[in-house]
Amino acid sequence: MPLLALAFLAFIGLGLPDPMPGSLWPELRPFYGVPNAGLGLILAVTAGGYVLAGLFTAQLMRAFGIGWLLVASLAATATAALLQSAAPPFAGFVALAVLAGAGGGAVDSAMNAFAAARFQPRHMNWLHGFWGVGATLGPAIAAALLAVGFGWQAGYLAVGLALAALTLAFFVTRRRWQGEAPGDGASDGPRLNAWTVLRNPLARLQVVIFFLYTGLEAAAGQWAATIMTASRGATPAEGAAAAMLFFAALTGGRIGLGFVVDRIGPDLLLRLMAPVAVLAALGFASGLADLPALALLAVALAPVFPTLMARTPARLGGAAAVPAVGLQVSAATLGVAAVPAAMGLAADLGGAGLVPWLLAVLASGVGLLIWRLPVTR
Repeated sequence: MPLLALAFLAFIGLGLPDPMPGSLWPELRPFYGVPNAGLGLILAVTAGGYVLAGLFTAQLMRAFGIGWLLVASLAATATAALLQSAAPPFAGFVALAVLAGAGGGAVDSAMNAFAAARFQPRHMNWLHGFWGVGATLGPAIAAALLAVGFGWQAGYLAVGLALAALTLAFFVTRRRWQGEAPGDGASDGPRLNAWTVLRNPLARLQVVIFFLYTGLEAAAGQWAATIMTASRGATPAEGAAAAMLFFAALTGGRIGLGFVVDRIGPDLLLRLMAPVAVLAALGFASGLADLPALALLAVALAPVFPTLMARTPARLGGAAAVPAVGLQVSAATLGVAAVPAAMGLAADLGGAGLVPWLLAVLASGVGLLIWRLPVTR
């Protein structure tokens, strides 16, 4: 099997567990009897595991190779999901989220460094489209199981079993990756550290964009179910389906726009999508077109993460690429934790109906920063 196809599978595994807490929050919250800020806590500790793994991914790749790193990381995410399906006490559920985050962070950093060095922007969009396949399947499985009467535990069990199967597949093919990934050999040239990379104003701008963008994407996907159930009158199953729609549209956007990104130019494509995202976010906030606006928002956001990541070596230089990717993944992870957590506090203070308006404000900020990036073919 070609390495690109294996990379697609890795991104599916990366996406499967990501939206589960938010998609199932309308069921998890009453089960554990915690406030909406509890979702922020889960996402925050998951992000903590992500950041810790990202900081040490380069060293782990050099020590063990990307093949073994992917096997161990996928095994960690599978173990976390399977144990969470046993409905441990809330403190145990939160602790397992750290393990899930560490596994996901290692996969994310390793695969993005690999892809940014070796694939074109269209391939990167397709890879992250396959992340969206996993992120769509997670809520889809949860929604289907809720609709037929199963509890939230069944969703985590199904995801854990799928991740276990994926771990086995990567164990069988682990040797295919040895010597193929940047950072796992001795011939990668001079290595810059993160602090040196951050002296570049353009690198700092990209780090900020990754923080805000992933916060926006995560908040929209994680809070879609709660917004629909708490302020739009949807059932828990319909709320989970709304989250599924968001991630499905994100997936479709990345796959579809991957066919045109090289023709239009990656930087120009991002500038074109930025105002579309703002208009879609305002449409969702106003409640005039809930599901169509949510889907359009996802499509407009779709190319941001993979296209910026793919442009990193060309924009910042090959020697800075691996530490820059690590910084961007870490910033993205912090955004995933901080922004949805802030939305949870806002929902507790001002109601769930406030969240979509905050999403519109955030989309405007991300769009303005994207327009500050230089445009080149």
